[in-house]
Amino acid sequence: MSALFRACEELAQIVPEEGVVAYRVVEFAMHRQGLIEPSPHLLVVWDDLDDPALIIKQLQPAFADMFARGATTRMGIGAALRNDKGEGAVVFALQSSAVTTSPIPRWLPSGSSARFEGKVSPPFRDPELLITSENGDTRRVSVGARRASGEITAEISCSGRKGRQQVEINASDSHGSTVLANFPVWCGEEPPTSIQVASAHADPAPTTATEAERRLLALVNGDRRRAGLAELQWDDAVAAVARRHSAEMRRTQVVAHLSPTTGSAADRVRAAKLKSSMVLENVARAYGVAEAHAGLMDSPGHRLNVMSPLATHLGIGITLGELVSGRPEMFVTQVFTRVNPPIDEADTAAALHLMLSPRGTMPRAPALDRIAQKVAANLARGTPRERAWEPVAAEIAALGKTYRKVNSVITAVADLSTAEPATLMSSPAHEIGVGVAQGPHPEIGDGAIWLVLLLAERPSK
Repeated sequence: MSALFRACEELAQIVPEEGVVAYRVVEFAMHRQGLIEPSPHLLVVWDDLDDPALIIKQLQPAFADMFARGATTRMGIGAALRNDKGEGAVVFALQSSAVTTSPIPRWLPSGSSARFEGKVSPPFRDPELLITSENGDTRRVSVGARRASGEITAEISCSGRKGRQQVEINASDSHGSTVLANFPVWCGEEPPTSIQVASAHADPAPTTATEAERRLLALVNGDRRRAGLAELQWDDAVAAVARRHSAEMRRTQVVAHLSPTTGSAADRVRAAKLKSSMVLENVARAYGVAEAHAGLMDSPGHRLNVMSPLATHLGIGITLGELVSGRPEMFVTQVFTRVNPPIDEADTAAALHLMLSPRGTMPRAPALDRIAQKVAANLARGTPRERAWEPVAAEIAALGKTYRKVNSVITAVADLSTAEPATLMSSPAHEIGVGVAQGPHPEIGDGAIWLVLLLAERPSK
């Protein structure tokens, strides 16, 4: 019996006669059987197990929809007698699979590690590996030198770790980034043999999409608050963008980041004439608000977006679909953006200098600082780059008396933490001038941080 058949048989013993089986229960059953792919599409029917014709009659109408969703790599079916009348539950599952791997252990002793190899199937390409540790931190892990060919060579390490490590393999196709595998590996302890979940009453079905959106916002901010992150502010304009995408996903029955008509999340935000220095997006299909949030937080890639320290605002769009066992299908889009907060320009300049010269070997020169700051201020006022230097032309010419060469670097960032010192230090320098000013940028939006560097070389002695 295949792993998916065994998982369906276990689920048939516990699925509720009314309502939807909890997402975490389905995931637990899959992982118990060593299945690493995302949750399958499920059909659950109840009837007389001694009369298969009645079971088939209930299953057939839903087959076309399930196959249309493309989850046809593997099939599973399980049945369990649930009462003394001969009635029972039948669970039918279809699951897609676009990644193959060498065996991956379900648990590892503390301090040990395990290497594995894998490959994603066309049309998927450029695999990524992300791991969320037991403390909630998510990190990207190298997949080796053959990533461009769809191959994975990676290591799961339990060095200094204990508890659940959530592992995710993503890859891209015409619909954007897609989760191909998402599974736990336990460090220093064996996997649990049972699971407890909240009752359906703890996650009541939403009566309106607006109610669902606000409940999901509260769950997001609750997790951010517990992690010591700032809560996200609601953005009506961004929510309108998210709602239109969710409506399209319901209409097409395709849950994806890339749309053939509207493009990517960044394209949709831009088309709405909104400016943001960053655009992150989560999409999902679920049957409850808490279930949607749990599914996103259990996915390292989606969790990374929810817990982004750079995000400041959030728009959520939810479209309600057909009723399934009394609960509406939910198509969910979360769009995370950033509104840049005001900065102290002098403090930011000092912090940038420390990033570029942590040992103080490249001092700031007051004359260079004055010029760099004037240019940065001009750029922040909207002056084109080619004209931003005009007011300081004479001061620049005078630098030739002191320096053999002075190179300049101009860039703009949303947050200083995203500046890359190696890129900024494009040439060697004995002294540096640092200019920082905040103002509009055509891509980053209002509050962009303009950085101007003057890298000066003194004459050889």
